[in-house]
Amino acid sequence: MTELAEALRALLGAPHVATDAESCALATADLFDWPGAAPATLVIRPGDTEQVAASMRLVAQHGLPVVPRGAGLSYTAGVVPRRPAVVLDTARLDAIRVDAANLTAVVGAGVSWQALSEELARHGLRAAQASPISGAVTTVGGMVAQNLPGSMDGIVGLAVVLADGSVARTGALALRAGPGFWRHMGPDLTGLFLGDCGAFGVKTEIALRLAPERDTAFASFAFADGDAMMGALVEVQRRGLVARVLAIDPVRGRSATRMEAGDALRTAAAVAARAGSVLKAVRDVAGLARAKLAEPAWTLHLTAEGVTEAAAEAGISAARGVAVAAGGQEVEPAIPRALRARPYSIRGFVGPEGERWVPVHGMLPLGMARACLAALQARMADLFPAFERDGISVSHIVSSLGAYVTIEPMFYWRDALDPLHMRHLSEKNRARFGDFPPNPAARETVRQARRALLEVLDAHGAVHAQIGRFYPLAERMAPGTAALLRQLKATLDPDGRMNPGALGLAGETA
Repeated sequence: MTELAEALRALLGAPHVATDAESCALATADLFDWPGAAPATLVIRPGDTEQVAASMRLVAQHGLPVVPRGAGLSYTAGVVPRRPAVVLDTARLDAIRVDAANLTAVVGAGVSWQALSEELARHGLRAAQASPISGAVTTVGGMVAQNLPGSMDGIVGLAVVLADGSVARTGALALRAGPGFWRHMGPDLTGLFLGDCGAFGVKTEIALRLAPERDTAFASFAFADGDAMMGALVEVQRRGLVARVLAIDPVRGRSATRMEAGDALRTAAAVAARAGSVLKAVRDVAGLARAKLAEPAWTLHLTAEGVTEAAAEAGISAARGVAVAAGGQEVEPAIPRALRARPYSIRGFVGPEGERWVPVHGMLPLGMARACLAALQARMADLFPAFERDGISVSHIVSSLGAYVTIEPMFYWRDALDPLHMRHLSEKNRARFGDFPPNPAARETVRQARRALLEVLDAHGAVHAQIGRFYPLAERMAPGTAALLRQLKATLDPDGRMNPGALGLAGETA
């Protein structure tokens, strides 16, 4: 191992190869607790595709597994191996090249969505690809490897380093003449590597479709219960009236309005900056303040986009008719307005009082969403005595960007936070939350509850992003499809060294 570490230091520079115990443990951790997890053998941070390829060739000579890692803020053991591996941290793959004329950009896998958004804003553009709310730190490469509920159509090409160190370029990056603008010419090789959780190769460069910023309009509605809310959400999405839908239950609604002073000021400033006029800014920020005083029920939050403000308002007007007919009462649209102004945050990866947090999710067809939500609530009623015993609270986020519904039950409980949590908390919150005692009983109850709710989701036809080592994949596929998946793994990674166990391959699961 010393020989490999020295060779990698000679290639990458000593600061970019870590072997200390703290770095190696942190590099194979995510936001949940996974018994049997193994620390990294060493951690490397190459600076470009060529260094990644050269590093992979060196590691291949030693026959070691490789785990690609972005920010690591997943919760499905996607970067948590059960045997020692070399972790390839993509943090230094941070180049951004914008081709505004052709509405494309090529970015390094380690670029955060926040950094990309700020760069694109200089051109009056945004990524056409939806991105996670954790984009303040989570990376473009991490999302490409994990997938995101909805569509990955905004990804138009990839550079991928395979297990043997060879480089494959797909879609817009495949032509010899240089970066192109289109994903599809012949078979969709880009799609092969989306959502692979690093099991097929290391994504190093991502080509993205860009789009101009659009005018927006917002509306929010309160409902007496989740079924009425879901009925309205499904009808709005079936008719394609808005760009984004978010719904939260009463528990989540209360915490959504509890922001620390710093977060509240930053959100208010962002809302004001987007408002476009002083009077509108005053109105919008006042709306945020009023929303903090409201006691939320199940609430539905809508964002419409249009080529003009009037076009966006037309979508909201049509959606308003649907929501009111379903029993919704219109309320101040502070939450969708704030999310549009400040879309990225990681404050929510612990609870309002520093509780540990972990969700389980499923993407449902529109026609199954109401039945699935009802079944989840019934199952949680059965689990409530255990939740009450161990001090666990549960809330929901429901969301959609198209003809599907994502339901995401989330668990919160008081427990010791891990170094990964502490790394991303503010200094103030590290002091507030850093001394909680371990709570293994609650952790085990959450582990069992996630499995129970996963069974409910899958019984209603759910599919999942962020497969990792948690969500079932091959066993839910038709036999021929599962065989093809395994054949692809064997072809691209014949020795099974790329993130072994991810996607449920190679017999290693969480």
